[in-house]
Amino acid sequence: MSALNLVAIATLLGGALWTLPALIRRRLRDPMRLHLCLALLLMGAGNVLAQPPVLDFVDGFTFEGFSKVTYNVEILAGLSLMVGFLRERPLRRWKPPWPWEVGACLVCLAAMLTVTVFLPAHLRNHVLTSTFLADWRVRTFYNFGNFYLLFGYAASAYLAGRHARRGGSLRRLSFNIIAVGLAGLALTCIFRFLWVNLPTLRDTERLIDYADVFLFGQVAAIVVCVGLSLPFFVSVVQTVREMLDHCRQYRGLEELWCQLAEAYPELVLDHRGRRRHAFLGSSRAVYRRYVECRDGLTRLGPYLLLAAEEMSTPVSQEDLRASADLVVRALRLYGDHEAGEGSPPAEAVFVLAPRSRHSIDGHDYEEDLGTLVRLSRELGAMRTHASV
Repeated sequence: MSALNLVAIATLLGGALWTLPALIRRRLRDPMRLHLCLALLLMGAGNVLAQPPVLDFVDGFTFEGFSKVTYNVEILAGLSLMVGFLRERPLRRWKPPWPWEVGACLVCLAAMLTVTVFLPAHLRNHVLTSTFLADWRVRTFYNFGNFYLLFGYAASAYLAGRHARRGGSLRRLSFNIIAVGLAGLALTCIFRFLWVNLPTLRDTERLIDYADVFLFGQVAAIVVCVGLSLPFFVSVVQTVREMLDHCRQYRGLEELWCQLAEAYPELVLDHRGRRRHAFLGSSRAVYRRYVECRDGLTRLGPYLLLAAEEMSTPVSQEDLRASADLVVRALRLYGDHEAGEGSPPAEAVFVLAPRSRHSIDGHDYEEDLGTLVRLSRELGAMRTHASV
């Protein structure tokens, strides 16, 4: 098995696996995703069965020609499902495929099976060489199969190109890539038809032979799978980016959170689950730390008021340096009062108070979170500077 062939099989089977989680969530009740999954799975399995070592192994347990017919059935049936998938609007609605499309596939498969039955045993594992193609029955087998492959690839390329004219940029790019790959596969079918029916093409010196076209077809199949999987790849990149952002936010709040948690240990709950969610870049872990920081600043409010009164100039909500200094002073005052120097005042003051009263409910959450991250980093810089 060549490396290119292995990549083509991996992309087909990988595409089938990509659709599987959504199908399981919907309990296999999404016909369009089900058809796409089966199409990729059948074409991938057909390419696996077409490999000579696998073919010889399976035929050893069955009969000569069983694998040849089986993998053609898988590929043609998978292509028929692909045509049905692309005929409608993907992931929006589904209708049964037109009877003549299914009928054409069944007629071609029936003809290929019939021809195989009448072939001598030594010809059933035929390949595209002059030795086998000299027999008209072998040529008939390939012509029937090639007819539906050409129809299926050309129809799918046309339908994908039509879908590419609508939708967002990612959808257009995805379907344009699919259309290019399918058009390439359709071209290989045209060459295969000429190769099977024109002996002069096989017997004369040539710049291109069938092995070259076969490799071209493998590349085209990979292109189709890349186009189909492009939304998945983009979603993975977006998910990873969000996880990295959450990790940065979680670590960014660490200095403020540690200082507040040291003063108010009761702020922190669920230590064991926290580490796992933080490692995975969970938005829940970030939100929990954000809420704890806000809760801690609220509890520290009376001491923030005392610290603000001790400062010679009023603290601006926009001045991160002054706000960080205010938090440090307030924590020091809290420690002094806890040591028995009296009780704090009943009134409180907020440091970097949310601009909207709905901040913690999510209305301005991202803005307030960013402000607290910057405050926390300023506290870290002050601590580092003080220790130098």
